[in-house]
Amino acid sequence: MFPWFSDIFRSFNSRYLANKLHHAVLLSGASGIGKYQLAQALGNTLLCKAPSLDGACNQCQSCYLRIAGNHPDLYLLESEKQLGVDKIREGIAKLSGTAQMSGNKVLLIPNADTMTEAAANALLKTLEEPTANTYLLLITNSVTKLMPTILSRCEKHALGLPSVELSLNYLKDNGVEDASEALLAAYGHAPLRVEAALKGEEEFSYRTFNDDFQALLAGDANSQAHRLAKKWQDNAVLAAQWCMQKAHGDYVNSQNSSDYTRYVKCVEVTKTLQHLGVNKSMVLFGLLKQFQR
Repeated sequence: MFPWFSDIFRSFNSRYLANKLHHAVLLSGASGIGKYQLAQALGNTLLCKAPSLDGACNQCQSCYLRIAGNHPDLYLLESEKQLGVDKIREGIAKLSGTAQMSGNKVLLIPNADTMTEAAANALLKTLEEPTANTYLLLITNSVTKLMPTILSRCEKHALGLPSVELSLNYLKDNGVEDASEALLAAYGHAPLRVEAALKGEEEFSYRTFNDDFQALLAGDANSQAHRLAKKWQDNAVLAAQWCMQKAHGDYVNSQNSSDYTRYVKCVEVTKTLQHLGVNKSMVLFGLLKQFQR
C-alpha cells in the first residue's frame, strides 16, 4: 500500500473486522494518487479468508484465486467510454447469487462517473438493498459528475494529494532519480502520473518539455518557437500549462512586471487552446515568443 494511504487502509480493515464497514464505499480524488490501488487492496481484504489490519493474507485459497486473476466473487465493471446500463445490470446479476467461495462478493467500479443516467439508476436498488455479504467499491476523479442519489447511498471518502515529501520519496524509491518538486507540480502533485510519464507510458513528458524549453531560452527564439509550436501542438494545453508554471516560478522569484505579464499571457493562451477549431500551433508560437529574453 502507498505510504500516504496506509492509515486509511488500516482504518478500512479495522472497521471491516469489527463489522462496521459500509457496504458501498466511494473513493474520490485527483487522478494519479492511487485510488484504484487502494480500492483493490480493500477488495482483497474483503475476499480474504484470514484478513488482518494489514490486509489480505495472500496465503488462503481465496487469495490464491484472486492473485491468479480468476476469483469467482470479484467483479470489475469498466468501459472504454461510458458505462452503460447493460454492463451495470450484468454486474448486479452476478451479485444476486450466493458467493461461490462462501464469503463476500465485491463489485469494483473504477470510473463510476462514466455511468450513464440509466446505468446509475439501475445501480441504485443494489446500493439501497444490497444482497448479503456484498460490497461495492466505487472510484471517481470527479465526484460532481455522479448523481446525487448515488452519492447519498455511499460512504464517501475524499482523498487528498500526498505530501511532497512522501511523493518524492516514493518516486526516488521507484527509480525516478531526478524527482523534484517542480516535476511533481507539473503533474498536479500526483506521483503515479509522474511515474507513468517517465516510464514512457505518456509520449509527451515534462522531462522532454523541459529539455525543449531550455533550448528555447538558449537558442534563436523565433526558430525555436516555430519548431516547438509544431512539435507540441498535439499536447498544446498541457504545454501551455507547463509554460504557465515556468512563468509563475519566474515571477515569484523576480517580482518583475514582465514576468507577471508573461504569466497572464500563459493563462489566457491555456483558455484559448481549449476552444474548438483554434490553430494550436499558431497560438503556441505566439506564447513561446513571449519567453524571448
